[in-house]
Amino acid sequence: DSGINITGVIGTSAQENKFEYINGSIQNFPSENTQTLNNGIDQTTLHGSGSEWAIFSYFARGNFDYKSKYYVTATVRRDGSSRFGEGNKYGTFPSGSLAWRISNEGFFKSKAVNDLKLRLGYGVTGNQEIGNYSFSSNYNTYLYNFNGSYVSAAIPTVLPNSNVKWEAQEQFNLGIDASLFDNKVNLILDAYIKNTNDMLVPQSVPVTSGYSDIYVPYINAGKIQNKGVEVVINTKNIQKEKFSWTTDFVFSANKNEVIDLNGDVPLITGGLGLNYNVSRIQEGYPVNVFYGFVQDGIFQTQTEIDNHAVQVQGTSSSNSTSPGDVRFKDLNNDGLITDVDRTFIGDPNPDFSGSLNNTFTYGDLSLGIYLQGVYGNEIFNANRLYTEAMSITTNQSTAVLDRWTAAGTSNSMPRAVYGDPNNNNRASSRYIEDGSYLRIKNVTLSYNIPIDLQGKKVFDYVKVYLSGQNLFTFTDYTGFDPEISTNGIDNNVY
Repeated sequence: DSGINITGVIGTSAQENKFEYINGSIQNFPSENTQTLNNGIDQTTLHGSGSEWAIFSYFARGNFDYKSKYYVTATVRRDGSSRFGEGNKYGTFPSGSLAWRISNEGFFKSKAVNDLKLRLGYGVTGNQEIGNYSFSSNYNTYLYNFNGSYVSAAIPTVLPNSNVKWEAQEQFNLGIDASLFDNKVNLILDAYIKNTNDMLVPQSVPVTSGYSDIYVPYINAGKIQNKGVEVVINTKNIQKEKFSWTTDFVFSANKNEVIDLNGDVPLITGGLGLNYNVSRIQEGYPVNVFYGFVQDGIFQTQTEIDNHAVQVQGTSSSNSTSPGDVRFKDLNNDGLITDVDRTFIGDPNPDFSGSLNNTFTYGDLSLGIYLQGVYGNEIFNANRLYTEAMSITTNQSTAVLDRWTAAGTSNSMPRAVYGDPNNNNRASSRYIEDGSYLRIKNVTLSYNIPIDLQGKKVFDYVKVYLSGQNLFTFTDYTGFDPEISTNGIDNNVY
């Protein structure tokens, strides 16, 4: 036996997706008994469309193992997607890894360490998730009325980008696997650097081009880097005949940064439906950082307003900045509060996240307690744009009971004023909150009832259990739920 093991696989795969739909409607039927499309009178509609995409791939993988001590794995795949234009349909994505099981070496002597393996890996994966037909023009048909005569036309709506190609995500990984103390402690530790190259992002299209500035193509622009560590620890704390206690701990810390964006123009990513853009992607910063004005307290007197940069200048308290309004920082010291006084006001990316799962078993009785949380992230609480606006006659949250009513009454919650002349409700640090939390995610109490019918075992057991989810959350966040999407914007998330 040479101790050499070699395995390999070569294959190909193909996938095709085709989607078509048609629908029609009509209103105002002469009889309830004749409700068919050809019997209505008013508001006839007819819609239909379709799309399709396909991907075709080749792949190969080889594994080498020498005496369960040295491992080599190499993989390469070539993927072709219909979502890219001619010359860019195919992308090649290699990967490889090396591993060394040190614990199988003759020189390794340790009673505490049962198994120890070092790993080194590198790989590239592709991303084609940009929708269909970004490489070509999309047309919509319209019917125009010219002096009573209807003329049909086909109008291009999306600017084509024939150069769009695969996004490539390359990752370097260094890892350690270890089993300690008679396999009572198992450790997996990974450190990684992940670079997203030729990032697929929506293109900014000016309306002067004649194309839509809403339905836009994707372009390959820039590079994003993620680097961090991940730790998984499994422990068997107590292993008795009738009682056991095991623990699973997961920890992850990641730092995210935009390295290159093919220019200095940032990508606006956080629209809130009220002409507020609160987050962006910009070189030198993490993805989707919050961007806006900086709240600097509340104006208490007219003298404070006169000595501050001009925010809104009108003729009365109903159309100008007045006592009780939010004071915003004049970051460029030009004496005016304008869009250039916006800055980065928060980061939705956590410093670290983790979970802890404990399982206690006594005979047929079992108790599982699962905790999960994140730390160091911030949330833009967009719910407060509506519930603390105090600018129109709608219900507000109880937080506005502490609003400014006279000098000295509040330095954080502005006055109530119809129309909001100072634009107190603009995207600013006023709505940035600490998103850290620790949650009792799941608690399950179960009991296994053995089933034995007259000596005949029908089932191994029947499990009866009581389970509760999201039982309690420790957090300073004032919104409904701090566990929201990765962009960090809480806009009626529940």
